[in-house]
Amino acid sequence: MVLILTLIISFATAFACEFNLPHSFIVFNDNGVDQNIMNSKDCGEDAISDLTKLISSFDGRVASFQIQEMMSSKGHRVSINPQSLQVQQFKTILRDQLILPQGIHLKNAQLQNLKNSLVLNPGDQIEVSCTSCLYGNRQPLNLTIKGFDGVNNSFVVSADFVKMVKAFKLLTPMNAFAGFENSEHIQEVLTEAIPHTDFILNKNDLKFYKTNKPLKAGELVRQSDLTAINLVRAGLKTEVIIENKMIRIKTQGISRQNGSIGEFVEVYQPQKNKKYQGKVIDNNKIMVEL
Repeated sequence: MVLILTLIISFATAFACEFNLPHSFIVFNDNGVDQNIMNSKDCGEDAISDLTKLISSFDGRVASFQIQEMMSSKGHRVSINPQSLQVQQFKTILRDQLILPQGIHLKNAQLQNLKNSLVLNPGDQIEVSCTSCLYGNRQPLNLTIKGFDGVNNSFVVSADFVKMVKAFKLLTPMNAFAGFENSEHIQEVLTEAIPHTDFILNKNDLKFYKTNKPLKAGELVRQSDLTAINLVRAGLKTEVIIENKMIRIKTQGISRQNGSIGEFVEVYQPQKNKKYQGKVIDNNKIMVEL
């Protein structure tokens, strides 16, 4: 019986491809680690390609048996050495060591000589600096690897930065002239800022608008997709808030114009027989600043 089990194990092992990887390395972008940092035996191109993409997505320490299970789900029987890997994403290192301006994110990074990954030795310390970053495309960053033996190695990393802004993505399609009463239809996301594109930035503001055309699921809501709702109407009573640095008074008035959020309209206060210019701030509500 022992002999049969041994033969079965030997037979299974014979058909498993083997990977030998470095204990620790840095990943610079989403293109996959360089295949030359790993040694493989009896592995097909598909297995090599899937493994490079898989380990490129990790950030931190990961056990080899977990990678083997993930590869098995892709149809690859593999064995991986060593028992665990330390994968460090350059974008994480950069975020930890540099104070980036608000909204600025690393989009892509490339090590000199077009490398996508860099092998580290035990005890290596990593330092990133940028003496004259403008946080645009092709910004030169200085990467220094301080070895445990006192030897330092310097590299240049070309980095592309982007400005990210908050936006709202539709989870379901919307018809023209539909409102946003159900907030479950939208999801807050971060997206790359696009010049001259006016994304809606505040979820609460959506209640003041209706769509002006059909929108598809997955689209980001833009100001140009919306038409503001009239929150006050000419000739109807509305709440008026009159304030300055010293006082704040709530009273009633009559709007002389239709108005949507943020617009200035004329409002008449019968009690004092006065007219004011006020800003529409909500449904039937106008703010007058004296």
